[in-house]
Amino acid sequence: MARRLISIVLLSVLGLAVGLATAALVERHQGNEALSVTFDRLHLFHDLRQAALEDYLKSMASDVRAASENPRVLEAMEKLNFAWKTYGPDARKVLPRLYTDENPAPPKERAQLLEAGDGSYYSQYHRAFHGWARKFLEHFGYYDLFLINPRGDIIYSVAKERDFATSLKTGPYRKSPLGEVFHRAIVNPSASVDFSDFARYAPSGDDPAAFAAHAITKGGQVIGVFAVQIPAEPLNELMQFTAGMGKTGETYLVGPDGLMRSQSRFIEKPTLLEVEVDNLSIHEGRAGKSGARIVEDYRGIDVLSVYAPVNFGGQPWILLAEIDKEEAVGTERSWIAIAAGILAGLLAMGLAYLLWHVLRSAPEAASP
Repeated sequence: MARRLISIVLLSVLGLAVGLATAALVERHQGNEALSVTFDRLHLFHDLRQAALEDYLKSMASDVRAASENPRVLEAMEKLNFAWKTYGPDARKVLPRLYTDENPAPPKERAQLLEAGDGSYYSQYHRAFHGWARKFLEHFGYYDLFLINPRGDIIYSVAKERDFATSLKTGPYRKSPLGEVFHRAIVNPSASVDFSDFARYAPSGDDPAAFAAHAITKGGQVIGVFAVQIPAEPLNELMQFTAGMGKTGETYLVGPDGLMRSQSRFIEKPTLLEVEVDNLSIHEGRAGKSGARIVEDYRGIDVLSVYAPVNFGGQPWILLAEIDKEEAVGTERSWIAIAAGILAGLLAMGLAYLLWHVLRSAPEAASP
């Protein structure tokens, strides 16, 4: 009886050991398979968002370059610059007073004013160009449009914020992203469209903004610069396209300073220039490397991360496609592993019991 009990215990231990080992192997295999499949999907999503980002950049560059060569823009640049000069040194005081301080529209709607009604050349030329400029912004989705003379004076702006009529050479916004793209366009007018990185822009209430600019030339001479202010929303919409990425998949951008350049899918508050991302994906992306790994993301959650450096008009950013590890691995596999472990354990116990029974019966069968 005791021997039989010991045998049952040993067989049970054997079955349990085989079951646990089988469950562990099945779970590990399924986990690796799930990770591999998910990483492949993330690479696809990453490639699609990178292609969309490149198309977005090309579209903006085409908009700005075509506008800088538009005869209407060339004419407005010449006429408004002439009108600016008629005010002499008072231009920086008179025009902000007429179009900003005394503008009857609310601050965010100052673009509604077609002219100041002072009978000046500036009001005449402003009215002639302003309708086209407003339609340009509405059609292409930019926040503001600027005409800047070679001396750095912002002689025209659609939105009429505090940067209007200031100097990008000596004024308060000379070191702003708008000042940067203006200087590059003036120094190298034959180059492609210049883009700035996103930064907080004081005239727009410190909201994040980027800028693109291109020189306006006539007869081989630079007569000014055409520039646009790029809002964050179109880029956020581009990155937040998550069809097929599950509940926790997302793509987002990070700048060289480690701060996000797009809106997180999971945080309601603004994350552009607010949330820092610091992990191995970012470190390698900053070093010009691309890859795929499991890291802790900006929320402190383990994620599968596919990353690569991208060029945003000369700005070195990092594009990431990620999904929570928990979702990638899943929970269904655990039940399959448990079922496989139980089946393997029972099978091992049955075979062991059968072998034990055969061996125990063998001497009895051999006796006379």
